[in-house]
Amino acid sequence: MLQPLSSQWTPTRLTLECVDIETETHDVKSFHLRVLPDAAGQAPLCLHRPGQFLTLRLRHGDMLVPRSYTIASPPSRPMLLTLTVKRDPDGLVSRYMHDVLRIGDRLAAQGPGGSFELLSVAPRRHIVMLSGGSGITPMMAMLRYLQDRRETAYRVSFLHSARGPADLLFQGELTAIAARGGAKLGFICERDALPGMEAGFLTRDMLQAHVPDLHDCTVLTCGPAPYMRAVRAMLGEAGFDMAHYHEESFGDPAERRNPDGATPESLRPDGLDEANAAPAPQADRRPEAEGQHLIRFTLSGKAAPYRPGETILDVASREGIAVPTNCQMGLCGTCKAHCSAGRVAMDDTEGLAPGELEQGMVLTCCGRPQGAVSIAL
Repeated sequence: MLQPLSSQWTPTRLTLECVDIETETHDVKSFHLRVLPDAAGQAPLCLHRPGQFLTLRLRHGDMLVPRSYTIASPPSRPMLLTLTVKRDPDGLVSRYMHDVLRIGDRLAAQGPGGSFELLSVAPRRHIVMLSGGSGITPMMAMLRYLQDRRETAYRVSFLHSARGPADLLFQGELTAIAARGGAKLGFICERDALPGMEAGFLTRDMLQAHVPDLHDCTVLTCGPAPYMRAVRAMLGEAGFDMAHYHEESFGDPAERRNPDGATPESLRPDGLDEANAAPAPQADRRPEAEGQHLIRFTLSGKAAPYRPGETILDVASREGIAVPTNCQMGLCGTCKAHCSAGRVAMDDTEGLAPGELEQGMVLTCCGRPQGAVSIAL
């Protein structure tokens, strides 16, 4: 049976070196990274929890541009981290990874983070993994972890949805795992489905045909927001006990909140110069405080003024505080933080779980402070 890791990797600032780049599909690559020693000569083993993410710290001038990506490799392979990234034609950091990053280059990162992870779920003996598009990456970390540990106490049903066969991620690896009895596998393609694949979109009937004992399972799900809504709806229609349902949504894939004039070529790893070697001082270009309220960032001990209409994420990025982000539209919940004082107006609250709004949680990507506020960042 699964047990928590005996030694946890404490969230921290990391320097990573790219040691290999692997093409997965026409627009997806896996970046294999090793953790470099810190100033004391210590390189931590990567004992993250399967399903967690890293936040890359990149800069455009004096503006921090953080982006979060799931660690696709399991903690049972502690010498390397793997980030599998889809290239978004409009995405700043994903284009940096695909078009600029090379083997031997270094990245600044922070992590791990995230509560969507296998070891805290206490899963039932049958685990159903449902993924759409690049939402497959946390599922691969979990499945690889189960495979590496030779876990025989669990059965896995793995259903992955993609636009077409050319977009299927890890098809060969998953097929090999299924052939060894490590998972019951199903691929669903919106178009051009090949023999042995389901055509169209995941439906309730399709899910129950693949998983007849659905009500005795733990369901883990990750994918774009419409996919997540569809899964929740079909499980609700089936009368599934949602106490055994866990999800992580990547939200909309577009990376919308970018500094003015930023291009993939203009990005640099935070704290590293252009040669990826030495610390680079950052200029303090905060807005003038006169007549403005402050955001107090209680965990980092900083306080900063803000301009009318700015989000908490805008201000945190300017102050060098890396906030884990994905959709930047209020849908996925990755960027949420606790507001202990003051009022925050949010453009959207879909990314908050039931009860979190009442507990003082806010979505920093679309949360705009109203007066002085204190945020746990």
